[in-house]
Amino acid sequence: RRTVWSSAPETASLPLALSATAFTKPVWPLNTRKQMPLATLLPQATPAPPPASALEYTNAKVLIVGDSHAGKTGLTERLACDTFTPGDSTAGAWATQWPIAATDDSTANPTPCQREIWLWDFGGQADQRLIHQLFMDQAALILLVFNADNEEVLPGLREWQLALQRSLPTLPPQFLVAGRTDVGFKASRARLQAFAAEHGLTYFETSAKSGAGCADLREAIRTGINWDAIPRRTSPLIFKQIKDVILQLRDEKQVLHTVKELHAILEKRLPPDAHFDDAILHTVISLLDGPGVIKQLDYGSYVLLQPEWINAYAQAVLRTLRADPRELGTLDLGAISEAKLVFQYTAHNGREQIDMARLPEPMERIVLREMEKQLEERAICLRQDGKLIFPSHCGRERPNAQQLPGATHRYRVLGYLDDIYATLVVKLAHNDAFAIDSLWRDAADFTMLGQSKHMGLHLTREHDGSGTISVFFDHALSAREQSIFANYIHTHLHTSCQQVKRERNYACPHCGEVKPASQALAKKLERDGEQAQVTCDSCDKTIKLWDEQEQLFASPEVRERVAQMQAQDAIQLSAIRKGKLLTLEVAARIASCDHKSYEIPQPEDEGIDMVLEFTERDAAGNSRGSGKNLYLQLKSGNSHLKRLKDGSEVFPIKKAAWVDYWLKQPGPVMLVIGTFVDEERSRYKDGSGKLEFDEVRWMEISSVLAQACKQGKRPSQIEFKGERMDMMSIQGWRNKLLKL
Repeated sequence: RRTVWSSAPETASLPLALSATAFTKPVWPLNTRKQMPLATLLPQATPAPPPASALEYTNAKVLIVGDSHAGKTGLTERLACDTFTPGDSTAGAWATQWPIAATDDSTANPTPCQREIWLWDFGGQADQRLIHQLFMDQAALILLVFNADNEEVLPGLREWQLALQRSLPTLPPQFLVAGRTDVGFKASRARLQAFAAEHGLTYFETSAKSGAGCADLREAIRTGINWDAIPRRTSPLIFKQIKDVILQLRDEKQVLHTVKELHAILEKRLPPDAHFDDAILHTVISLLDGPGVIKQLDYGSYVLLQPEWINAYAQAVLRTLRADPRELGTLDLGAISEAKLVFQYTAHNGREQIDMARLPEPMERIVLREMEKQLEERAICLRQDGKLIFPSHCGRERPNAQQLPGATHRYRVLGYLDDIYATLVVKLAHNDAFAIDSLWRDAADFTMLGQSKHMGLHLTREHDGSGTISVFFDHALSAREQSIFANYIHTHLHTSCQQVKRERNYACPHCGEVKPASQALAKKLERDGEQAQVTCDSCDKTIKLWDEQEQLFASPEVRERVAQMQAQDAIQLSAIRKGKLLTLEVAARIASCDHKSYEIPQPEDEGIDMVLEFTERDAAGNSRGSGKNLYLQLKSGNSHLKRLKDGSEVFPIKKAAWVDYWLKQPGPVMLVIGTFVDEERSRYKDGSGKLEFDEVRWMEISSVLAQACKQGKRPSQIEFKGERMDMMSIQGWRNKLLKL
C-alpha cells in the first residue's frame, strides 16, 4: 500500500540545483497513522506478473467523500489493507494505492491486465469543498459515506451530491455507504434507502473497525468500475519499471523533481539493461497524472510527486480567511506566494494547537504558486485592487441600514451553491463592463464601469441545497442596462446549474404597486407569450407581462451584446491565465539557477511584474541575497510582438507611462516575452489543458530607452532583440551586475 497524507509527508527532497539529498522533518505531529508495507495488501492483491516484453496496465480513481467523522479514513484503510488504525479526521485529501489481481472480467478486453485503484479520501469540512474540486476529475466511482450514528445525514448527503455534480461533468457510479455502524445506527434506514433509490445509488452498511460489510463493498468497487471505459496501455516492460520507481519515490516522501532529475534518478535505480528516453518517461508521467497520483506542472518541467501538498496548503488559505476578524474574504496579493498564511490548526480534541508541517522554502514557493494558479483558474478567487478576493468566503453581513431596491429578477437554482455563486461573481468582476463595489456574505454589489450606477445580486440558501439568486438594480439604470446585466447572469446560470427557474416582478404602470415574482407569473408568460397579462391587486387594471424590460431581455440586440461580452471574457481569462503561466515559468527558471524572484503585487499593469535578485555565497558557502536586482516586465502571448517585412520584431509600448516608470527603476529593466507555437491552440474555453511556451526571451530595455530620450525621442516601440532566457543568460547577467 502506498499512502500519502494531505497533512504532508515526513520527508521531502529539495529540487533542482538547491539539493539532491533528502532530509527528515517532523510534520503534523497529530498524525499517528502508520505506513502499511506492501506485504499487508489484501488477499486478492497478487504479486506483479513476471517480467515480460510487454504488459497491459490501467488505473482507476475512486473518491471517498462525506461529512466529517463519517469514518472515511478508517474505511479507506480497511478497503486497501484490511487493517484499521484509529486516527483523527483528514484535513484535506490523501490517496492510497490499491493494486488488484492481474485478471480481467472484461468481455471487450479479455487479455489479463495489471490494474490498480487509487482511493482518494477527502476531508469533510464544508468550506473545503471548493478546494476539493481541484482533485476530483477523472473519477471512476464515488463512495458517499455518512456516519450511521448521526440522525440527520440527508442534508449533508444532498450537499455532497450537488458539489460532485458541479465538479464532475459526468457522474460515475455512486455507492451510498453507512460508516461506523459498530458505534450505532440512529439514521433512518427507510429514508436512506429511499434517497439511494431516488438518486440511483447502491447502498451498503459498513464498519471499518470490525470489518463488517467491507468485503462486500470491496468486491462491489472492483466490479462496479467500468474498466472498459478507462484507457489501458499495452506497453513495454520499461513502462512498469519506471512507474514502480516513481511510486517508490512517493513512498520515500519525495515531493518535487524536474523531468531531468527524474531521468537521472531512474538511470541509477533501474536495471543496467533498462533503456528509455524522455518520450517514454513523459508517457509514464501522463499515465500517473491521470488519476492524480502525481501532477506534471505546466511550467519549469516540474513533476509534483505529492499533489496532496496543494490541498494541504489550500487548507492554510482557508484558515487565513477564517482567522480574519473583518471577515472580508480577501488576501493581499502576495500573501500566498510569500507564505503569509495561518499554518496552525486545532486538533480534533479541541485542546491541542498543531503547527502544520511545511516544505522547504524553495519547494514551498513552487507549490504555493501552483495552488494560487489553480484557485484562480477554477474561479474560486479573483485579483482586484491589490487583493485576492474569495467571494464564497466573505463573512460580512450587509448592514441592515442599507436599503435595497426590490429584486427585479429572481432565479431559483439547484446545484453546488458555493461554486455557482463564486464563479458568477468572479466572471462578472472580470468582465470589462462591470466592477465590484462591495462584497458581503452571499451578496455582491457592482457598478457599471466608469459610472456610479449600481446593481447587485444576493444568494439565499435553502435547507434542501437549492437557493435563490435575486438581482437588484439602481433606479438610475436604464431598462437596456438592466436587461444586459440580468441576461449575463441568466446565461451563466444556465451553464452552471442543474436546474434554473427564472422569475421577475412587475410594477403596475397605473398605480406603481409591485406584483411579486412567482412561478405562476413565469408560467403564464411562457404559456401566453406576448399576450400574457395579469390584473393588479391594488387597482384592478391590467399589467402586461411582455413589457419593455421583457422585450429587451429577449431581444437579439441584448443577446448579441451578452454573447460578445462572454467571448471577450474568454479572451481576457485566457490572457490572464497565460500571464500567470509566464510568471510561474520565469520564476522556475530563476529558481533553477538558485536565485530569488519576487512577484510585484500591483492592482494594475504599471510596468514591472517581477524582481529578480541574484544570490551570492557567504564565507560559509550559504546562499544569500546580493541586493543586485533585475526588474522584469512580463508579456505572455504572440500578439505582443509585431513582425516586420524584414523579419525584425517590434514591441509596441501601449502606455506612455511605462517609459517613465521603467527609467525610474534602480536597476536594469528586462522585457520578457513568452510566445507559443500556435496562439489559438492555447485558448482553452474551459481553462483546462497544458500550455507550453515555444520561446521565453528577454532583452534589457532601460538603456535603449534612456539613449532614445537623451536624443529627444519619445519611443512608442522597441525593436525586440531578445535572447533565450536560460541558465546561461541568467548567470551572464549575474556576473555582469556582481562584476565577476
